[in-house]
Amino acid sequence: MMYKICFLLVMIIGVALTGCKTAESTLSIRQVRNFDPNAANHILFLDIKISKGKGKMETVELVNAVSGKGKLKNLTAPIHSPYRIHVIPRYLVDDMENALVFEHPLYKSVEVASEDGRLTKQNLNAKEAMLSVRIQNDNGLKKIELYSITPGKENIKIYTLNLE
Repeated sequence: MMYKICFLLVMIIGVALTGCKTAESTLSIRQVRNFDPNAANHILFLDIKISKGKGKMETVELVNAVSGKGKLKNLTAPIHSPYRIHVIPRYLVDDMENALVFEHPLYKSVEVASEDGRLTKQNLNAKEAMLSVRIQNDNGLKKIELYSITPGKENIKIYTLNLE
């Protein structure tokens, strides 16, 4: 009987702890659709689903990954929203790590036209949304980390994509 109680206690604690754990998965680059081992440069196109979790953290899942040949151009637009996602590629060499900043897809601000023709900004809170990320697959890229940035909270790591 004591064994059953201890087992149940361990299971309950394990479930409680995994609710706070950052999501993590592994992607084999050579298995990604359209990957060409003979190409000199690769761009990874990642579609990531972000959902509001039951607790404080978002749940994150890699939905799609596609590779393309070429060099990524720096076409970043400034982000004005205080709700952001920072995507940080982690390399074997630390000085290559620069955060990519995206508007948080769960907290978007959109312009809406009223009946009198005026545009006003409204905040939309979604329960689930997609984030599309383009990242250069340079030598030494070992993982990609996502951080949720929201006002009044600390920066929280919500996902790690390990690359092999």
